[in-house]
Amino acid sequence: MSTDVDAVDPDHRPAVLTSGLSIVALCLGVLSSALYSPFVLVGGAAALVLLGGGLWTGSRRAVTIGTAVALAGLLAGGVQGIPTVPMLASVTATVLAWDAGHHAIGVGDQLGREATTARAELPHVGATVVVGLVAAVGSYAVFIAGPSGQPVAAVIAMLFGAILLLAALQR
Repeated sequence: MSTDVDAVDPDHRPAVLTSGLSIVALCLGVLSSALYSPFVLVGGAAALVLLGGGLWTGSRRAVTIGTAVALAGLLAGGVQGIPTVPMLASVTATVLAWDAGHHAIGVGDQLGREATTARAELPHVGATVVVGLVAAVGSYAVFIAGPSGQPVAAVIAMLFGAILLLAALQR
């Protein structure tokens, strides 16, 4: 048995750059609406713990559950009457956090944590931001054009739009 070179398996934890962007996006999403509802603050705090744990361990399930908890807090806050623009910003940032977290795990699995991957990570996150902004602006246009006095219906429509965005991003 020859040991010419000690092969070292690369560290397959999630990529640092998109992990950090995922956490920043979730923080921005929570902060955008936290002043309007304690549900957003509580859900956001729990979501940050779950997201951080998922990014530390490479668990896609924890990332998904964490962002789902944040969306549940936003839904409860939306029922309380969070204004439209902060709600859209929060939902969009939460979807970005989910996508960036999953991308960080994928990059770490495929290339390892030590690989230089910013040229692959940043365009992905940038494209997600653009898609999110288009969805948010479209949702706002529907909100403005739709009948007034139905904030719960608007919140449900925004969250349904976020789910559709998630589905589109996964393909």
